[in-house]
Amino acid sequence: METKDIIIYSAVIALVGYSLYRKYVKKQGEGSPKKSTGIFTPRGNLRDQPDDYEPYGGKKNGE
Repeated sequence: METKDIIIYSAVIALVGYSLYRKYVKKQGEGSPKKSTGIFTPRGNLRDQPDDYEPYGGKKNGE
């Protein structure tokens, strides 16, 4: 085998492993109500966060 073949096979094995890992993480996340914070799992967007900002609330910083 040439070096080029070894590099191609290594890349294919790495991509298959990454794909299987993503499927595993997705399957683990379906049953749990926990909020995901991992790298490979989908995160919530800004609409999921509570809006407690009041620009004209009359309060100054530190109060």
